[in-house]
Amino acid sequence: MTERGLAPWTDDLSARERVREIATTLTEPRSVEWVREEAQVSAWQTAKDELEMLVEFGQLQAVEGDGGHTKYAPNYQLRYFTELTELINTHTRAELREEIAAIQDDIDEWKADFEVESRDELEATLTDDDLDSTDIRDRNRVLRQWERYEDNKRLLKHALELYDDARELYPGQNDSSNSSVSLSQ
Repeated sequence: MTERGLAPWTDDLSARERVREIATTLTEPRSVEWVREEAQVSAWQTAKDELEMLVEFGQLQAVEGDGGHTKYAPNYQLRYFTELTELINTHTRAELREEIAAIQDDIDEWKADFEVESRDELEATLTDDDLDSTDIRDRNRVLRQWERYEDNKRLLKHALELYDDARELYPGQNDSSNSSVSLSQ
């Protein structure tokens, strides 16, 4: 075990590969130093060079950070289109429609359980005097999940809208029956 208590994930990866592994999973802008430490790379320049290459290839964005220092952020647009492409290439139209229905079932259940019509209305109940801390935490959990489901529904909607055009651009994948993990999970 490493000093972090994790299995040595770095054993079979070069320094540059470790930087790529960390950088491509960023969820917020990070400094070269942060990425270097997380990737367990000793040379700051190696981390910086690899991050700049990822920016050049469009996988990351360079943004101005604190004190004018460059930070590296995810390319959310590329990630979105990658997810969209994966959905189209690995699911049938029927599977995408069914996933939308499953998501809506959960949202409808929350509406009934909490006697609300929207996520905003549920959020407004957080300050109700009759709620204890467990109830508030439960509502916060549902709010996070509801928000994620709405994002997933939007992604699925876009996948359905682009489905035929995207399939024409990816020949040989017209009979997909592969399913990946449900978006509602």
